[in-house]
Amino acid sequence: MPILPMEFQKYLSFLADLQKCLDSLTALEQRKLTAIQTADFDALDQCIKEEQAAALDLRGREHKRADLLAQLGLPDASLRELPDHCPAEFPLLGSEITQDVLRSYQVLASAQNAARTLMESDLRHIQQELDRRQEKRQDTSAARSAQTDLRV
Repeated sequence: MPILPMEFQKYLSFLADLQKCLDSLTALEQRKLTAIQTADFDALDQCIKEEQAAALDLRGREHKRADLLAQLGLPDASLRELPDHCPAEFPLLGSEITQDVLRSYQVLASAQNAARTLMESDLRHIQQELDRRQEKRQDTSAARSAQTDLRV
């Protein structure tokens, strides 16, 4: 079954919107990274809430993508395979949008990795500080209990 230009145009439009969504998520990851670096916990909390909402949005987009691919007769086609299935009317556009979406995804993955690494590092430092304080409290408590009360 040949792919009709209008159906394919809908899919390309979907991919363009997906790219914008990925770019917005990258900006969110940058804000999150800044919040981590400056220890702005309110901003970090807001970023995490926005990430959770974005995750739900992406799940919905994944269902829409699957539906669009099924309509195109390409239910198992990956994004990288899209240019191979482009109608003659869209030879370059399909390839360009595919590359743009993949590039946006790679930038997002890189930003997410940087934020995750920094957050994990900060969490290790916090845990070390908590451990140090706990040891100090235990040492102070042990020193107090070792003192003899010589009052008569």
